[in-house]
Amino acid sequence: MRRLELLDYGRFFAAIIVILFHYTFNGMANGKIDSINHVDSIIDFTKYGYLGVELFFMISGFVIFHSARNRTPAQFAVSRATRLYPSYWFAVIFTSLFAFFWGGDLMSVYPSQIVVNFTLLQNYLDIDHVDGVYWTLVYEIKFYFLVFFILMIGLQKKLNLLFMLWPVAMLAAYITGYDYLPYLGGYFSYFSAGALFAMLQLNKSLKNILSTMISFVLCLLYSIDIAASKSELMGVNFSEYIVGLIIISFFAFFIFQNTKKAQLLTLPFSKTLGALTYPVYLIHAHFGYMFISRYATEENKIFIYILTISIVLSVAYFMHKVIEVRFSNVWKALFMNTLYKVIVKVQSIHVEVIIAYNKLLKQGQ
Repeated sequence: MRRLELLDYGRFFAAIIVILFHYTFNGMANGKIDSINHVDSIIDFTKYGYLGVELFFMISGFVIFHSARNRTPAQFAVSRATRLYPSYWFAVIFTSLFAFFWGGDLMSVYPSQIVVNFTLLQNYLDIDHVDGVYWTLVYEIKFYFLVFFILMIGLQKKLNLLFMLWPVAMLAAYITGYDYLPYLGGYFSYFSAGALFAMLQLNKSLKNILSTMISFVLCLLYSIDIAASKSELMGVNFSEYIVGLIIISFFAFFIFQNTKKAQLLTLPFSKTLGALTYPVYLIHAHFGYMFISRYATEENKIFIYILTISIVLSVAYFMHKVIEVRFSNVWKALFMNTLYKVIVKVQSIHVEVIIAYNKLLKQGQ
């Protein structure tokens, strides 16, 4: 499939609005930026930047569906691990180094916390993230595991059907009050929507269209619920109408993305911008909070904002070029010799068990 350059722009746009949300609004709201006040002239816009995460999840659903279609479970797991972990490991070290000196009460870290964070299992061990933005990776891993499980039990050919039925199940869970169950509500509606747009790219069937419409309704409902919770928690009004319009714009983006015109677009720097998005997201938050708090004043804050974002982009570029690209063979070899072999071994044991079970059935007859 041809690289979708507009999708790379979408990724980078999502990263930028999340950065603006954190640096101009959320950092002050949660006390992690304490040297300056909100930029009043723009926070009415940037406070909605948290919705960039929802766009990330839609893009992830879109990409992962295509990634899973023609891969074995082991190949899929290695591709995701190779993409997720190397930059994440660097980010944990990078953020921790600054947190040791500048973390204060809200962003300090300790050695065992850092070690557990390397596994990305800290959420399940009741240990704090080194950087608060890692919560989104928990959802990513849950989504990856769902797709991996589908592949592992031999339902790859049913992937379309399962993704088509997923929003129906989530809607039923929402109506009956069971949307708290795993994979049946909340942010998973965005992964579902992205996957369905990937399916629509291949087959614009009525069933796929109807499922996408259900996902759209779910995304609207959940985004409005989250906005209401944020309004109550933060004491700042998040308009449900503006939130709704932003979600509509995300769906409009994907509708356009699926047109032939959009798929043939050639956009400058799209590959680089798309590649920088994940590293930028990983390192921008706590590092940015600490750097801004240390050096920004009301008089120089615009300059410090520009400097902070420039540093983040520069470090992200290094992460992409060196950690991700230059050492790509190292990471691939690492996961091929560990994760891949384990999964293949489990699959072979599974096959042997099935063969033995079938033999027992025949003997019993």
